[in-house]
Amino acid sequence: MKKILTQSIKDFARELDATIDIVSAKSVPAELSLFQGWLSVFYTDIRAGLKHLAFLTDLDEEDIYVDIFNEFSSLQQLFRLLDARYLPGLYRTHRNDGLTLKLLHWLHGAHPQTKQKPFFVLDGDFAILPTVDYPVSYYLPIAAQQSLLYLPLFFHELGHYLYQHHRAEMDDLVREFQKRLSGYLTPVVRKNDANSEAAADRARQKVETWYEWIQELFCDAVGVEIGGLTYVRAFSYYLRMQGRSAFYRPEKDLFNSSHPITALRILFIARRCRALGLVQEADELEQEWSTIATALGTPVEYYGFYETKWENDVAETLDNMITEADPIKFADYASEPHGWIGLIHTAWQEFERAPGNYNEWEQRALASIISIKT
Repeated sequence: MKKILTQSIKDFARELDATIDIVSAKSVPAELSLFQGWLSVFYTDIRAGLKHLAFLTDLDEEDIYVDIFNEFSSLQQLFRLLDARYLPGLYRTHRNDGLTLKLLHWLHGAHPQTKQKPFFVLDGDFAILPTVDYPVSYYLPIAAQQSLLYLPLFFHELGHYLYQHHRAEMDDLVREFQKRLSGYLTPVVRKNDANSEAAADRARQKVETWYEWIQELFCDAVGVEIGGLTYVRAFSYYLRMQGRSAFYRPEKDLFNSSHPITALRILFIARRCRALGLVQEADELEQEWSTIATALGTPVEYYGFYETKWENDVAETLDNMITEADPIKFADYASEPHGWIGLIHTAWQEFERAPGNYNEWEQRALASIISIKT
């Protein structure tokens, strides 16, 4: 057993040392320095743990070999987690990341919950891995990394992290909402009444589905609070051509689904816009989506997963969640023409005014952004 342990420790040490060299030698933008430092410390800690296991192995005490084996296994699993999920965020870095990294650096710095939080970006559809104890990973399509227009979708993704940061309080608010929802949905169950019991079970599943749905609506609310019209435009353009599924999905697909029907998200985005004084913008958003629904001949169908009489309960819960998370407000930044919100707002104006000339305008804007040192 000692031979196996010794060989495995030496092989792991070789792999660790190579990884530590990669991390330390990698030249990264200033916005990733916090993440690079975190990785370096974590790998160095694993290396120290492995060195201790080598010391214990050399003691020739057979009764601790199993403990050494188990600790080695834990260290190796942690290393492979970092290697698969986090190291690529450093290793894949290229010059086209500059725009996204600067936006995220500003966004994190503007919130006390994320001010000292390491982050990185990876390629993929817009998403986030909102881990509280580890660096935050953001995902976005490759083309979107090089344009201003869809950056506000990150405001939604930040909402997922804010939820996790305030998890206990948020879950309390969601559970209180689910209790009210259960009161609307749960029928009176008569003893030995199979139909009534089946209806009660379906009601419970709908209530459980809303645990995910309310989080998505909360993240949309965060998007509007931070981005205002910029989030509305980015959200609508990104999703409005997805087809009939924006208005209708089969009932079986709604149970335990992670996202509500997009039409429901539009309803609450528009409501929040009006609450924030963006009345015309809300009207235009609803008209836009109504036009699409009419053209497709697709009425909105919720199959009892949502009813108009719940609207105020949903809105009240979202308001309380926003109060708890306390994201920055677009109104505090929109008047800054060279700030992110003002700049993206101008970008959308330029695009909608003259789409054919937009790329030229954006390239000039991006050149000035990228040249600014963080």
